[in-house]
Amino acid sequence: MPIYEYYCADCALEYEVMRSVKQSDEPAECKNCGKPGERQLSNFAFKSNTFTAPKFKASLEKPLRARDTKPAEDSK
Repeated sequence: MPIYEYYCADCALEYEVMRSVKQSDEPAECKNCGKPGERQLSNFAFKSNTFTAPKFKASLEKPLRARDTKPAEDSK
């Protein structure tokens, strides 16, 4: 079964849930507050003895939800 990543906007918790592909589009309860979380886009990963997956560098940018929505002001 795949592991899906979720984010709860109410308590800002990121969590993972292992569930079947049939349940992938259903909201998952937050482990902290119990409200439904939003499924996040994540990298595909797998383990194999015969194939080596490419190495991805971790992103140094904040997730899109954590970025400021206001445009940057010019400092004078």
